[in-house]
Amino acid sequence: MATAIRAIPTLYGETAQRFEQEAAATEQNPGTQDYCHESELVIEYLKTTNIL
Repeated sequence: MATAIRAIPTLYGETAQRFEQEAAATEQNPGTQDYCHESELVIEYLKTTNIL
């Protein structure tokens, strides 16, 4: 079964500049990660085991 080909949007103007700035900031700070999803999983596990 074929996958539909979709156009990739191109960023222009202020949106492109903001994207470039955020990408540069992320590259300078590669150690930052978002663990919100994992913490929610731990909380749910602790609730099911009656620890919380």
